[in-house]
Amino acid sequence: MSAELGKVDINELAQEAGKAVGEGAGALAKVEGIYPLSVKFADGAFFCLARTGQGKRLVVLGEGKAAGDFSGESVSGVKFCALDAENAAALRNYFPWTAPVPIGRRASFGTGDRLGVATPGHLQAFAPYEIFPVLAQQSMRELGRTGRTAQDVIDDAGWGAFEAGYVGTFAADADHIKKIDEALDCYRLGFTMFTIDASDQIDLQAVHLSDEQALTGFREIPAYRQITERYADKSWNFSRGGVSVDIAFSDAELARCALVYHKAVEHMAAIYDQLRKVSGAEAGFDFEVSVDETETDTTERDHFFVATELAERGVKWQSLAPKFTGQFQKGIDYIGDKAKFEQQFAAHALIAENLGPYKISVHSGSDKFSIFPLVGQHTGGYFHLKTAGTSWLEAVRVITVKNPALYRRMHEFALEHFEQDRASYHVTTDLAAIPPVDSLADSDLPALMDKVDSRQLLHITYGSLLSCRDGAGAFLFRDEIYGALYDYEQTYYQMLERHIGRHIETLGVKRR
Repeated sequence: MSAELGKVDINELAQEAGKAVGEGAGALAKVEGIYPLSVKFADGAFFCLARTGQGKRLVVLGEGKAAGDFSGESVSGVKFCALDAENAAALRNYFPWTAPVPIGRRASFGTGDRLGVATPGHLQAFAPYEIFPVLAQQSMRELGRTGRTAQDVIDDAGWGAFEAGYVGTFAADADHIKKIDEALDCYRLGFTMFTIDASDQIDLQAVHLSDEQALTGFREIPAYRQITERYADKSWNFSRGGVSVDIAFSDAELARCALVYHKAVEHMAAIYDQLRKVSGAEAGFDFEVSVDETETDTTERDHFFVATELAERGVKWQSLAPKFTGQFQKGIDYIGDKAKFEQQFAAHALIAENLGPYKISVHSGSDKFSIFPLVGQHTGGYFHLKTAGTSWLEAVRVITVKNPALYRRMHEFALEHFEQDRASYHVTTDLAAIPPVDSLADSDLPALMDKVDSRQLLHITYGSLLSCRDGAGAFLFRDEIYGALYDYEQTYYQMLERHIGRHIETLGVKRR
């Protein structure tokens, strides 16, 4: 593992940095405690991040307007600034690469960072590859469980990029948005990608209607005549290589499809229209259509209908997430018939190529190594993939290695809370397959993060582990988790580089 960086006293750091600044950026980068790649110059002042005994601080050396726009404590003429929202906004003003931007029509990869400390490791993983990083990605549900805010997600990604000396571009995904107000709030905070979860408007019960019932219900949709005209007595064929898709709708099939998805399309179009209105430009954000939060697979006909109806309403989207066959459980490999998945995925990719092109988005994409080559192959490398919990599990792996006593307590707590926390997840975890933690030596603990059942145990319970408090109101684990990752952050970054890098490599992404 890489050597860990030390934490320095602010007074000592002020003295050393004050001496070095006169010799320029190179000398400043060598001062103990300063992240060397973070040293930057703007408007007469040097800026860098430093590791102190009180946590990370932005260090400002010099005067001028830029220096004055950051608030902090002055020590021996050196300003130490908290990594808060006010200073993050100032950072984006002077160092614009710390602000997210839209992706556009580029292959992309989302790295949900539930703790807000993973960005430098994620960037190390992305560095060798030609793919657009989405460094800030959180759902409303995740925010509620981690105790973070949407603003934190944007800010933490920016600070992480600054620490790493990254001057490229990245995006911020407001994931699984269900309400217009949520989308608009996130847009105002700086999010550039919006993944719209229309599952509440998808009526899967309509699939089971008789032909007569479906046709009757269809006629109650105000636009049913216009919808009928778009599909009646028409057919479409797409082919490429050995893949072919033939699409046509009988009257009853069209009626069922409309009843299942019409309200979802209207909902997604309404959110898109509001975002376009506030952004003032269609290229001002990325829009992802999500129909994957259902119990049934998205058929070729379903995909075609949703895409056609969205286009009819003027929606321009960059990616669409279908529900695929098999199980996409959190933090583990794909479970299911890979041949059937390939056939289905190839068809969706072909439809997206012909109706867009837009990207097929794979949700719950963490650790799906067995199907990653198929995703890369059938999209020609033009896809979007979302991961989240896998970076949290790498944080847990650090704790198994560096603080086994803390891990043991977390493990026992997770067992106690698993049944409660699994309610919102579809998992097949077998707790009986996890060996009693007190029967394992410390050296055996890291291997738990390579086993399906123990991975899921720690994945599912992350919210409780981060939010539960004792009778006095103190966090049971949160502060210790953050403390361990601060002490061993280089180890964490290296683990992320290896693990996320394996994802990207297996997807077949080109190297730079």
